[in-house]
Amino acid sequence: MKFSVVIPAYNREQELVRCIDSVLNQTYKDFEVIIVDNGSTDNTKELIKKYMEQDKRVNYFWQENSGSPAGSRNTGIKNSLNEWIAFLDSDDYWYETKLQEVAFILNGASKNIIAVSNYEDKEVNGVYTNTLKHGNNLLPMPYNQLLYSGNSLSTSAMTVRKDKLLEVGMFDTRKGYFAVEDYDLWMRLAKIGEFIYMKKALGVFSISCSNMSGNVELINNNLKILLFDHIDNLNVENKNKLKIKHGARVEYYRGRTYQMNGEFKKAIPILLKSIIEYPWAIKKYISLLFSLLAIKK
Repeated sequence: MKFSVVIPAYNREQELVRCIDSVLNQTYKDFEVIIVDNGSTDNTKELIKKYMEQDKRVNYFWQENSGSPAGSRNTGIKNSLNEWIAFLDSDDYWYETKLQEVAFILNGASKNIIAVSNYEDKEVNGVYTNTLKHGNNLLPMPYNQLLYSGNSLSTSAMTVRKDKLLEVGMFDTRKGYFAVEDYDLWMRLAKIGEFIYMKKALGVFSISCSNMSGNVELINNNLKILLFDHIDNLNVENKNKLKIKHGARVEYYRGRTYQMNGEFKKAIPILLKSIIEYPWAIKKYISLLFSLLAIKK
């Protein structure tokens, strides 16, 4: 079994060393690494050249800055040589047995399996906070769960069959899907095959003040666009009700994020709006109460 590890990069010279080293240090050795440089202006190219001189498994592709990792990932998929694509973002990294354990699971898996997910340890500014239990309660084909309950999968924890990625059209590069294109892809894949969820942390999801995971407004706005697009494609009669309910859910996420960040003045009106639009969720009232009491928990 062979893997193609696809790493999109944009001005992540410092983080890339840790990221790439975590792949090259894998106990499982049958893989290629594809770094797609999305128009970096730092020393990313020179850094990768050094890796390529030392290890023939490392490949480098440069492209004009598209403003999104989606296009870079698609470039990596198209230029990959192997059956299984393992995604890894440039600021994240894996533990050394990641590919070995994924390969073990896949060797005994049904032919219906098209994707594997694993847990990740989360760190913020280099400090461990908790373990992200991706896919913990998901079914083998989790489309409805993902659509109605939110994305519980992570790009750097996903390994997917290349032919199925090509079948669904890979990542959507539309501007309105920026930062949520992975969520959309998991839903489209969930319609055509089964997922396996490994209940073990095999890598680290890293957040810093500089990466886009912290862009609350952008992510939530695009999340609504994505959800409404999927709802429009459903064969149901109550689409408007679904949009109200799940639009309010996205507003709750936004308010909850501000509340947990201690930005209570921002959180309160957003949470109130979410409650007015769809009041049947006790967690909204709890978050609102915490905001009123200036509690970040």
